[in-house]
Amino acid sequence: LIQSYTLYALHRFLKIRCYHKRIKGVVESGYIFVFKAGRHQRFLYHNIMVNNTEEKESNQRPPRQILARSYSRRASLRSSINHILTNETAHDDSNFWNVSSRWFADATEEIVGNVAGAAVDDTALRTSGVEIVSAADFDEDDYEEDIGVDDAKLFDDLSSIGDTGTPSDRRTIYTRRQMIKFICKWILLAFILLSAMLHSMAQSTTQYSLSMPRWALLRGESNRFQPMKDMFVEISGEEVFLETDSPQYRALVFLAEQDPLKLNPSDPILSHQIIQRYVLSVLYFSTNGPSWKHRVYWLTGQHECGWQYVICSDVQEQSNSTADADKKKRQKVVLAGDKFNPENMDDDFSDFADSDLGLGKGRTITGLKLFDNGLAGNSLPLELVELKYLHILDVGSNSLVGTIATYFSQFTHLRELYLNRNELHGKIDANMTKGLTKLKVLSLGHNFLTGKVDDLFLRDLTSLENLSLEYNQLSGILPTVLGNMKALQHIRLGGNTLHGKIPLSLENNLPNLQRLWLQENKLTGTIPWSIFCDASSTLVDLRLQNNSFGGDIPDVDCTMEKIELLSMASNNLKGSIPNDFGDHFPSLKELHLYDNQLTSTIPPSIFKPANLTAVLFGMNKLTGTLSFSMFQEASNLVYLYLNANDLGGTLDDFAQAEGLLSLKKLRLEYNSFSGTIPKLELPSLELFYAYNNSLLASGLENLSSSVALKKLKLSNCSLAGEIPPKLGNLTNLEVLHLNGNLLTGTIPSEFQELTVLEELRVEGNDLSGAVPFEVCTLRNSQLNVFVSDCGGEWSGVACSCCTECF
Repeated sequence: LIQSYTLYALHRFLKIRCYHKRIKGVVESGYIFVFKAGRHQRFLYHNIMVNNTEEKESNQRPPRQILARSYSRRASLRSSINHILTNETAHDDSNFWNVSSRWFADATEEIVGNVAGAAVDDTALRTSGVEIVSAADFDEDDYEEDIGVDDAKLFDDLSSIGDTGTPSDRRTIYTRRQMIKFICKWILLAFILLSAMLHSMAQSTTQYSLSMPRWALLRGESNRFQPMKDMFVEISGEEVFLETDSPQYRALVFLAEQDPLKLNPSDPILSHQIIQRYVLSVLYFSTNGPSWKHRVYWLTGQHECGWQYVICSDVQEQSNSTADADKKKRQKVVLAGDKFNPENMDDDFSDFADSDLGLGKGRTITGLKLFDNGLAGNSLPLELVELKYLHILDVGSNSLVGTIATYFSQFTHLRELYLNRNELHGKIDANMTKGLTKLKVLSLGHNFLTGKVDDLFLRDLTSLENLSLEYNQLSGILPTVLGNMKALQHIRLGGNTLHGKIPLSLENNLPNLQRLWLQENKLTGTIPWSIFCDASSTLVDLRLQNNSFGGDIPDVDCTMEKIELLSMASNNLKGSIPNDFGDHFPSLKELHLYDNQLTSTIPPSIFKPANLTAVLFGMNKLTGTLSFSMFQEASNLVYLYLNANDLGGTLDDFAQAEGLLSLKKLRLEYNSFSGTIPKLELPSLELFYAYNNSLLASGLENLSSSVALKKLKLSNCSLAGEIPPKLGNLTNLEVLHLNGNLLTGTIPSEFQELTVLEELRVEGNDLSGAVPFEVCTLRNSQLNVFVSDCGGEWSGVACSCCTECF
């Protein structure tokens, strides 16, 4: 009703007062067209003035005035009349009536016939509710009742108005009218839009923005403001509410002023919910909530247990009078995520079963899973301790900075804590873990934490199963208390500066150990295999690489049935590899022993595990030859790195190694292999490095059938003869190094087929002639490195497209 009244009032004021009172130049003998549209319809009048001084002087029929009123057709009439006003052919009387009749017929959709000259056939017009009245015969009393008193004044003394206007004056008046109409329309539109915006802001339940205007943070008229503030002061203190930009004050304003739930702080039943919403709101504003990746329903009228990644359960206080099984079951929060998958420890933590901890299940917050969600800010707010029944807090892989607060010790029900992959710094404090006897997962890896991992830090973590402190700046020795933590399944302490030996207190005390990551530290001493045999039935992943362990690889006196990855690379291990080494690891997938000082031959037992995918023995002092028989059972082998040893003999056995069907990368560089490069029946081979084997003399053409090759390096061998044109068949080749050999002839034009080639090195040979134009065209695609003997006065190669010449 308000909208209708406003539009009607504006219409009458703007259209009638500002428009019709400017009517000038009305002639006596005009006609009045009156569209009868009903008493209660809106009015729209058009003054059409078509005049011409020359026509008037020649005593032609004077122009007519048309006053039209219509509700349903006002838009069509407006366009019709505008057309008449601007039409160049409407200056003479006959044309005027023809044009006006035609356009009025279009506007009313029911008017038929033509109106020409003074003889006006008004039959068709009257049938459509249009009445033609002579200006001289017009009686305003006949129309006053229908039009209205105010509107009837527009017709006062119509016949007495003379023709005083000129065409230019009338055009000016018409232009002014259009300008006034245009301005008035936009004022009305702006008024309506502003009203809609204010209404939307008042009723919106969308997310509350951190970048709200300052006025939205000021206290409003709500009577909930002060009671809520008194409640929150007991939690956060009074000082934080002195600054209106603080997360606590913003949370207060949301709950007291913007929260659609309008919770009553005086109701004790609602106090629990109000505190939960307050804590989550403070967390939201403290960690740049509007920039989170996922924040569905946060700070809306939805119950806080329905906010995205908030987990709730039905939790009840323990009571001595309720001992029956059903009560105990309800008091216990079942965590399906306790079945931990260490493969994704940093990527996907603890997926709870929806039946136990799902959205909307219960009304007490027991979990926050905000992993990789774009949180940023100075660590986490103190208010989180009000979530007394929190079982899981996962804020890993975000951008939190600052130190780790000691208040985590107040989460006595906490089971899993993930703060990994942030930018936290400072020393780890033993008080942080004090009293957390129920904690099962502690993940602080990939931060900038310093200090020592001492016994005090781990003393109360008697239920701990997963300890993740890898890739920080921690120092000290391995804590001996680890031997008392029999529930430990995963120990991840790699990437620090820990030193000393592996404590013997771990012996016979880690029956459930599945993963032990001590890589990239400064640990010394020998590797105590007795410790690992204690966990022979559970150990899956052992990483000891990049330390300073010494001594021999001892004979393992147990069978480690489940171990899949064993890495002792980059240490100071010496001696030989036990002949039966592979027999003790039937489930082994990866064996890393590179960058040590191992001597002896490679025992065939190494390749016995059926699921073996990687053998990395490079950068040792291994000797002997390779026999095709050792590879017969290695059908799943993908990576074989034997580079930088003292291996010799020929490579002919690889031509007979039918078991290496999955081999993708073969590295034999920096050895003493001799003879001919065999035809490798390795359908999956993508990388073959055999450079710096000075006795390899021929067989380059045998590689043309290895069509899966992407990287081929045979530099600094003794390869002689011409470059085989069949190498152009290796269309997947990205890197080709043939430099430092005894090759002759020219670069074959068939190389133009190597369309994905990025590096081509042929310098240091006896090549001659010009590089084919077709090969040079490769520089227009992927070829970024092209080196040949094209430099100097005595160079034999002419190359206009090489990137470097020798």
